[in-house]
Amino acid sequence: MFGQEKEIQIRHLETCSTCNGSGAKGSSGPTTCGTCGGAGQVRRATRTPFGSFTQVAPCPTCEGSGQVIADPCTACGGQGLQQVRKKLRINIPAGVDTGTRLRVSNEGNAGQRGGPAGDLYVFLTVQSHPSLRRDGINIQSEVAVNYLQAILGDTIEVDTVDGPAPLEIPAGTQPGAVLTLSGKGVPKLGNPVARGNHLISLKVQLPTKTNAEERELLQQLAGHHSARGQKHPHKSGLFGGLFG
Repeated sequence: MFGQEKEIQIRHLETCSTCNGSGAKGSSGPTTCGTCGGAGQVRRATRTPFGSFTQVAPCPTCEGSGQVIADPCTACGGQGLQQVRKKLRINIPAGVDTGTRLRVSNEGNAGQRGGPAGDLYVFLTVQSHPSLRRDGINIQSEVAVNYLQAILGDTIEVDTVDGPAPLEIPAGTQPGAVLTLSGKGVPKLGNPVARGNHLISLKVQLPTKTNAEERELLQQLAGHHSARGQKHPHKSGLFGGLFG
């Protein structure tokens, strides 16, 4: 969400420190391959009933390098490279998502015979949150309120990526309504100042049981609404959805 510096451990090929990438022991150094004359390729002529054909293939002696090592380095076996395990600290920018690929320059495998190193690519997987869901740069969640809070309105506390935040529930909020906390979403990758929104779906919980006092009050409200409904049948009233 907000970026992090993270330590990772990798295995890659580095230039052999013993022979400095030459692959040869001491100062012997590589010599020109006698099989291909340094070309790295060999030509093979084949005669068929349809004529002669020439095939070009990598030299089997030097494996296409054009050079052979008569006295190979014992540390790397003449390859000029050694596999090394190392730790790196990489910077994860804000707003990344699962599948984001980060490139770390010059931390890939070293090139042959002292050639430049390649790059390291790190693929990210973002762990899910138990109650918050990501949809692009927006965050979605659900919160339950009781029917009195939905009717009368209230201010409650909800979880966001920034921590607990107040959410105002307007009076008369309907079940399934979606309220928005602006700027509480995911920072935009490459522009962390711009952020999405947090969309909160309201789930209105109705009581399965009521005590005698609550039931009497609800019946009084229902009766009052019924009386108003007889006088003004064209008006639904606040409790029409509950008692109509």
